[in-house]
Amino acid sequence: MMKKIMPIALLATICLCTASLFCTGCKKDQSLKERSMYFWKSSLKLDQEEKSFIKKHNVKKIYAKFFDVVETNSGDVDEFRLSPIATLNFEEEIPNGVQIVPVVFLREDCGDNKYYFKYELPKLISYRVLQMCETHDIPVKEVQIDFDWTETNREDYYEMLEALRKILAEKNVVLSVTVRLHQLRMEEPPCDSGVLMLYNTGNFRDINCKNSILSYEDASPYLKDLSSYKLPLRLAFPNFSWYLCFKGNEFAAISYNVDTGDKKSFKDKGDGSFSVLQETYLKNCSLAEGDTVRYVKADFEEISKVLEEIKQVNKDLASNNILFDLNSRNLKNLGGNEYEKIFN
Repeated sequence: MMKKIMPIALLATICLCTASLFCTGCKKDQSLKERSMYFWKSSLKLDQEEKSFIKKHNVKKIYAKFFDVVETNSGDVDEFRLSPIATLNFEEEIPNGVQIVPVVFLREDCGDNKYYFKYELPKLISYRVLQMCETHDIPVKEVQIDFDWTETNREDYYEMLEALRKILAEKNVVLSVTVRLHQLRMEEPPCDSGVLMLYNTGNFRDINCKNSILSYEDASPYLKDLSSYKLPLRLAFPNFSWYLCFKGNEFAAISYNVDTGDKKSFKDKGDGSFSVLQETYLKNCSLAEGDTVRYVKADFEEISKVLEEIKQVNKDLASNNILFDLNSRNLKNLGGNEYEKIFN
């Protein structure tokens, strides 16, 4: 009995579907290669622990803060009346296979002068970022803006983003922005994508706030808004820690190196807080007897709760995450398996 020959059209369809399945798998693998971290130090020079972390966890993208922008008191600094400060110093070459994404942090006062904010700032950012990338031979595919906008300055900010996005598009560069939890309830900003900042969710100035870095209780009320948010998002989770210093009940400073193990100077209260026993001088503040230091760190249990709820809203959103930040001081705050669970 003669075998039937499969029609060419049907055979072609099967081939295309098979190829599509393979491509889908490729895309998934590709997304895993985009494991990312923020880099917020003033000099781009990685120590051995940071380099080892990148290699071990296959980090392929670093969102590096290139500079801050503040408003100047006069026009003498530059023609824009907005001044870039805290510019990143490139001390060594970028690790092979790692993409750098320039991030520009806008201080709150940038929006005070509406004209310069809307019409001159896009020129300043695009020119300076692209110039820095060219100088240091950094291929640039994306630029990110970090700004804590409010309903008061939202329209001006969005107008600025539209102008900046247009300039960058001419260079085949996409624009992303950071998004705070409360901003999920506002109209989406005009850009190509966003990063939802799942850290600094609590009020660190409140002495009674248990975990100002990330608390599921603080984040949960906003997570349901992800189901209707139209801007493509990635998630950024914390791995850092800090010491919050209070004079009486009033916030005084954030410190990163406090020897709370010094029993002559500090008494452990057992809830993450330490009472100051004698006058103590820190790098950025002095504390008197009776003052308080609270140690706060990224808590994997809180991160897991947030991740699980986000998976219920959008499973695809809870993968390919970003960590804040790449700093050997912070890398010890979570375990290797915990990092893998966050990245995946």
